Amino acid sequence: VGSYNTIKNKLLDVNRDIRSIIQTALSIDGLTSHPFKVWQSTTDRIERQLSEETIRVALVGSIKSGKSTLTNALFGSDFVKRGAGVVTSIITKLRPGHDLRAKLEFKTWDEINAEINQALILFSSTESDTVGGDFDINREEHRLRLQQDLAKLNTEQLISDDARDPNSVLLIEYLKGYDRVKGFVTFEPATHVFESDDFYKQKDFVGDESLAVFLKDICLTLKAPEGFGENLEIADCQGSDSPNPLHLAMIQDYLVQTHLIVYVVSSRTGLRQADIKFLTLIKKMGLTKNILFVVNTDFSEHETIADLERVLNRVKEEVDMILSSPHVFAFSALFNLFKSIDSEDIAEQILSRKDRLRLEHWREDTEMVAFSDRQTESFLQTLIYRISKDRFALLLESNLERMSNIVSGTQDWIQVSQDLLLKDVGEVKKAFAEMDRRRKASAQVTAVVKDTLDGTTRKLKRDMGADVDRFFDIQYGEIGQQIIHFIESYDLSLAEFEKDLKASGFLPTLYRVFQALQQAANRFIAESINPRLVEFVRQEEKRAEDMFEQVSGPYSLMIQDTVDQHQSTMEKLGINIPKRPFKTIRAPEVALVKTDSQLSIPQLASAMRYTARIKTEAILRLGFYNTLKTAKKLLKKPVTDGPDSAIRSLQDSVRRIKEQMQESITAHFLDYKENLKYQYVFKLVEAMSDRLYEALTDRMMVITSDLSDMKGLVKNKRLAKDHLAEQFSSMEMSLNAVMEKIRDAESLAENHNLL
Repeated sequence: VGSYNTIKNKLLDVNRDIRSIIQTALSIDGLTSHPFKVWQSTTDRIERQLSEETIRVALVGSIKSGKSTLTNALFGSDFVKRGAGVVTSIITKLRPGHDLRAKLEFKTWDEINAEINQALILFSSTESDTVGGDFDINREEHRLRLQQDLAKLNTEQLISDDARDPNSVLLIEYLKGYDRVKGFVTFEPATHVFESDDFYKQKDFVGDESLAVFLKDICLTLKAPEGFGENLEIADCQGSDSPNPLHLAMIQDYLVQTHLIVYVVSSRTGLRQADIKFLTLIKKMGLTKNILFVVNTDFSEHETIADLERVLNRVKEEVDMILSSPHVFAFSALFNLFKSIDSEDIAEQILSRKDRLRLEHWREDTEMVAFSDRQTESFLQTLIYRISKDRFALLLESNLERMSNIVSGTQDWIQVSQDLLLKDVGEVKKAFAEMDRRRKASAQVTAVVKDTLDGTTRKLKRDMGADVDRFFDIQYGEIGQQIIHFIESYDLSLAEFEKDLKASGFLPTLYRVFQALQQAANRFIAESINPRLVEFVRQEEKRAEDMFEQVSGPYSLMIQDTVDQHQSTMEKLGINIPKRPFKTIRAPEVALVKTDSQLSIPQLASAMRYTARIKTEAILRLGFYNTLKTAKKLLKKPVTDGPDSAIRSLQDSVRRIKEQMQESITAHFLDYKENLKYQYVFKLVEAMSDRLYEALTDRMMVITSDLSDMKGLVKNKRLAKDHLAEQFSSMEMSLNAVMEKIRDAESLAENHNLL
């Protein structure tokens, strides 16, 4: 990152120099030339791209693997709450900066109430509605009623799939934290910043479930080690084995934006089944190109280096079954953290007596410490190299080339203007006639390029739009069929719930049945549908890239031929324009276009919406079966030994729940399809077309520009030609200096293997 930042800052300086020269050109009386306006816009975009581009590194792994400890160790102090709970789905983002700063974004009241009302679907400890299906957390009577209902829940109702029921936990934590958080939350998106001495208060929110549940996002700005750079974001993600599948979907949302994944495995457990499952999912999403593994070592767990190396080799072998040639490192993040805190003189960060004793004890094992230190250094070097090399080489190369083209184009424009100033009236008239003829011919080439790209764009949008429609078709599409088949075939044994019916009653049992179905559907979507969806998007991106690559090759040659003809024309007119090597123009990289245009695929993490109609219908069915049973008894008709009223109503309710699930999921993916098509795919294709057009016509900008400005300069009697020549000469000297800086930046990038 350090090498990249050095080069990036050089490029930013070069870009500002170019912009200053363009401003000088535009300040010349009577000059509003088209190429300078376009180049000015390009320099603005380069500035934004270099300044705002962020490298994202995700730290992922199972719960308690040591992700937060590693995050803290990387930044050298105990900034992130370690050992936080598993109920919330907060991804803590950390960025380097000069001062400690925590920015917390809170959910709105509407978002909170919507989340609670979804959790309350079918929820009740009694057979009456909790609050009539329209819960408002700001109404005291609603909170009190919900507290009473929650207090009546038994152990079976609080436990789901051998873990705490996520919906009941959500409700409990919202009620528990309401009074402490209500001052921060509003009906509009709200953020709160903790700075300086208040910085560490952010830990209260992240570490306390009853406060964290109100958070939407958290970003910490920290004093980072030298070399991290300001464009880095490290994300401490929720445990990948969280019992809530929506948490997994949120991790997936962040992973599709990342440039590097660091997967953390505890040396105490090695690679677990949950790790293998998650790594397989990452592989399905096509995100294995940039991934590093850290075996977070517990010094107290391993007596010898040989024992630790056995664990390390086993992890390598197991990972290798999923991902070929993995990069695996083993070191103690906690030892590194304690060591950093011990060496810093920070009032808020002092090792406890217990932790200091642990550190001193670990230091006695010099062999283990030396091994950990070597592995730490190797990991950091690899981390920095992978970030710099794999991500920003592309960004550096494209911007170096754009700036070089702008400088070359400006130099050509100045050279032509200078030579014309030295010619007599007859020569100038002849030159302009010939140049105008060449300009019209070149403009025709540009028009052909534009028409071809427009046609390619229309075809791509039509074809890719059809691909999206087919993929999401709920009856015949790939994911639609998978989801419907899963829901219809999901076998829920109602016999297992008979005990609940007797112990808790009908509605609490129906709630558990609904939760089981909902959790199963959400997990299926997160584990099976989302990875396939991401893979599909990657395929469509590649399709667009390949199509524009096919177009760029032939037209790149056509542009080169046009530039050569222009230079021949200039030579005949006695105007000497230096010949420059012509680099073949390639299709724009999807990753750069997405960053530049601020495009990302629609969010994967989204809870399906259900209505309380399920509950109403279930109660009506139960009443109907009970009435029928009573009527038979009154009429002294035999009552069969089949399922009782509650079980029969439960069976009917499961069928209805499955139907509504299909309706909800169908509506969700219909919305997602439209968003993906119009807000991502079409915009990406248009942006790629625009970038390719710019790249193809960059070298022709001067050739195809209207000559009226240049004519005005040469013929303007108010302008002293000597003064104008001096301005051109000064600009030329500045451009030569800028070109030298560009070459220096190129050499530096090549020396660091960034180009």
